[in-house]
Amino acid sequence: MPYPPLPPEPPPIIRRLPQPETTETGKMGLAPQISSRVKTQSTISYPLPEEQIHPTRPLSAEMLGSVLTLETPPPLTDDQYRFHSSFSFTDTDDSCPSPCNAIVVTPPKTPTPESTVIPVPTPADIVEITADRQEYDQQRQIVIAQGNVIVRFRQSLIDADQAQVNLSTRQVIAQGNVALTRGNQVIRGDRMDYNFVQSTGSVYQANGVVYTPSSATDLSVVDPLTPGVTPLLSAPISDRITAAQPLAKVKADGGLNASVSAGGGDSFGVQGSVNRLRFAAERIDLFGDGGWEAQQVRITNDPFSPPELELRADTARFTRVSPLRDELITTRSRLVLDQSFNLPLFRERTVIDRTEKEPLPFSIGYDLRDFGGYYIQGNLPSVPLGPLTLRVAPRLLLQRAFQENVAPFDPKALGLEAQLSGSITPTTELRGFLSINTLENFPDLNEEALRSSLRVRQQLGAGFALNGEYSYRNRLFNGTLGYRTVWSSLGAVLTSPKIALNDQGATFSFQTSYQSVTADSDSLELLKPTRVNDRVTLDRYEALGTLIYPVLLWRGEGLPATATEGLRYTPRPVIPFVQLAFIARGVTTQYSQDYSQSYLSTSVGVQGQLGHFSKDFLDYTGFSLFYTQVVLDGQSPFLFDRLVDQRVLSMGLVQQLYGGLRAGIESAVNLDNGLSLNNELTLEYSRRTYGLILRINPVRRIGSINLRISDFNWIGTPDPYFGSTPEIEN
Repeated sequence: MPYPPLPPEPPPIIRRLPQPETTETGKMGLAPQISSRVKTQSTISYPLPEEQIHPTRPLSAEMLGSVLTLETPPPLTDDQYRFHSSFSFTDTDDSCPSPCNAIVVTPPKTPTPESTVIPVPTPADIVEITADRQEYDQQRQIVIAQGNVIVRFRQSLIDADQAQVNLSTRQVIAQGNVALTRGNQVIRGDRMDYNFVQSTGSVYQANGVVYTPSSATDLSVVDPLTPGVTPLLSAPISDRITAAQPLAKVKADGGLNASVSAGGGDSFGVQGSVNRLRFAAERIDLFGDGGWEAQQVRITNDPFSPPELELRADTARFTRVSPLRDELITTRSRLVLDQSFNLPLFRERTVIDRTEKEPLPFSIGYDLRDFGGYYIQGNLPSVPLGPLTLRVAPRLLLQRAFQENVAPFDPKALGLEAQLSGSITPTTELRGFLSINTLENFPDLNEEALRSSLRVRQQLGAGFALNGEYSYRNRLFNGTLGYRTVWSSLGAVLTSPKIALNDQGATFSFQTSYQSVTADSDSLELLKPTRVNDRVTLDRYEALGTLIYPVLLWRGEGLPATATEGLRYTPRPVIPFVQLAFIARGVTTQYSQDYSQSYLSTSVGVQGQLGHFSKDFLDYTGFSLFYTQVVLDGQSPFLFDRLVDQRVLSMGLVQQLYGGLRAGIESAVNLDNGLSLNNELTLEYSRRTYGLILRINPVRRIGSINLRISDFNWIGTPDPYFGSTPEIEN
């Protein structure tokens, strides 16, 4: 009597692949004895070893059948893509109800001879590997993948020619066309060591793109067991798809502007930001908190190679201090312009603040009226005061100290400016300003030693805003009457948004205001016979409406947005046009003591630009010519808002001289008396990624230097190598 057959072996807990083969020593320094191999393109999900899995709710899966088959995907349509093929467990019994090729999640139950229950981790604790060939060592928990490798875990995705994945240590070693994608961040390189749970590792011969607004969440560790702490990110697309996308839609959206002015307004300021940058480095070490450290790093805002503007440094370390503040520490950093001109940067530490940007460490300004001429201003770091930020800038008045023969640090030769700003609520902003032109006899200053203002802006919805303001000794420019001083003003202004009237750019806006004003007056009936000064205090009510109506006469076509055509000297392609413009402004102002001033101002003119600013010589001309006529009724009792320029001719011309160099002049003349209202000269060196503009206005006695750094919101993949300066063809 024959012995009964042995019972079948239970299915393994860890899935084995078909046709196990013993291989020779694998690549990348692995030991032999790989248990099994898949030779065809495949996508396999590997659960992490149980002892390393984060605690989760108990789940189980019932295995339908025990035969492993290779499922071939159906043909793809034009708008679909799929990563190779996939494995599924199917039942060999023809009577299996549909669908058979699935893993069904059920409540835990006791295993039976017909079914085996195994623990299944949450989707966040599964590593998915796609490759042409995969080898899995069950004992050491190591997977070797070769050919078009894609390793996906949570929101991280790694592309490579070959990779070794250690499921126990969560470590990936990848080589050949390596790319790490997390959200909007892409880091490419020749080789990568990366821990996909801790988000730490190193990338060699690295390059890629950083999108700073989302880098805090893209590069930080995502804990799937802590709901509400880190938002879930959509699964990234393989870099083999995104890297093949050509560079397109290169468009400058704002950017960073730094200015140093003299004679009027704020003397220093940095506004805007650069959100998209690309980089290259010999090595980048990634930290789990979103920071990194790089060797021989190059950073640029230019999507084209060779870049016009680069920041180069021997080393750079980026640390995330808070959700809105980052710190960048560099060694031997310098700006490189057009691959030839090096500008050393002596500042090694830079704080990137997405609320308020730090000003330049110091600046040189000129203000003859209040500060006696030239001065050196130190821009101290911002001081946080709850939701507000305080900036203080002391001034050393060089010209006053020299002319009056006082010591450089004598209180008479010292002054300061201070600014207070911030959002009290999401819809309420506060701005404060204080200027002290001498510290002599401080704190018992005379009335002409300081100027100040405090403004509160409240958004009302639909674009309307209510502005409350107090100002002391505010200086205003009023055409041919020059600068006039408003000694004090307290009131509020209601402003409307620009209301679009058609799709050609016609707009209408209005505002109303009330102030209690103290200012100089020449109305004898308001002045006392015996007086110390000519100031009077009156209530002032005003309503103002402005209509702008352009009429397009001709519009040309811009050049393609490439480095050699439309974006050769400007961040946006220049579009030639010629248009007529009609501007009408109606103002009525009522004062206490039965004074009023009302007028209707109409301006008609032509403006436009010719050329594309792409060739080397005379390829750009901008022009404008306007005539303004005013119909006036009444006269203001004050000098700061009295309208005296009733017939004005204004004109402007900007001309390219050579390359990115442009020069311009803008002038306005009172046709009744021949006096100039405005006379501004500009000299600009413009490039695609940066620009430097010098402005001088002798009539208003002001000037400024502005630095622009463009922010390009491109799509596609730039040249991964920064390239070198192309040789000049004969």
